[in-house]
Amino acid sequence: MLWFGKQAESAQGADDPTVIRPAKLEVVFDGTITGNKLQVLLDEVDEFEGGLETLLAALRTKQELMQKAFPVTRTEDWGLSREAFLIVLSAVFPARRKLAAFFAELDASKAEELAETLVYGDGAVTERMREFCEIVPAERKKERRAIWDLAAEILHFRDPEGMPLMTRWVWDEETASGALREFIRGNDGMPEIPLDNRPETYEGARSWFAEALTEAGFYRDLPFLIDMLLAQAYADYVKAMSNGLGMVQAEFGGNQHPLEFVLKLLGVDAGGRKSVEGGDADRTLH
Repeated sequence: MLWFGKQAESAQGADDPTVIRPAKLEVVFDGTITGNKLQVLLDEVDEFEGGLETLLAALRTKQELMQKAFPVTRTEDWGLSREAFLIVLSAVFPARRKLAAFFAELDASKAEELAETLVYGDGAVTERMREFCEIVPAERKKERRAIWDLAAEILHFRDPEGMPLMTRWVWDEETASGALREFIRGNDGMPEIPLDNRPETYEGARSWFAEALTEAGFYRDLPFLIDMLLAQAYADYVKAMSNGLGMVQAEFGGNQHPLEFVLKLLGVDAGGRKSVEGGDADRTLH
């Protein structure tokens, strides 16, 4: 399995068509910006009950949830009930608010069929994601955008090392917005950001951040640490655009810890943790 390009030069990596190889990016991420955002993240984590290990454990639990729903090796009796699907949805914050009612009414067999193609299909990753999104009618634009995030998180958290996180808040080519933009110095003065939504592009970005974190002394849990760093950057952007915490508090609740927005983006906020870690998930996803 490819981990941020380090195995790309091996013969096995070169011959494996399922490997996502990192693209050579046309943008340059700034090391100073990255270091500053990393320090903010670490400072906020230090003030959070349980610290970094607790947050990483929550992300590992989310990984376990996705792997229970979509095993790495699919068995002949694999299936996905409506209840199991809704538990998966509950762990994806950008999607669960907009899609819970839609999927509660959708025929369970249809959701299972499309989820099976998304995870286990033979087509290109992007095409499988687009096909999965077709389950939502095109005129329901908000739900249509949210289901992309659901597809992205299912694929990433099921296989954090092999699949980059391709949510819209990480990068959205259509709106030229997302966390990746925040690491480009002078991005406000650029007429366009030459980043697309191919998996290889996300993987190229991950490769850069993996090297930056390694240079900073981090060697374990790099996929989740990168997720947290990107979420921190996007949280900073939202707070800046809303002139502080006003919009964030209106959307996510007041008097929250500065890290809470980051956790919500990653689907491990208080509500998400209850759904992911609760016994119902363990009993349903088998």
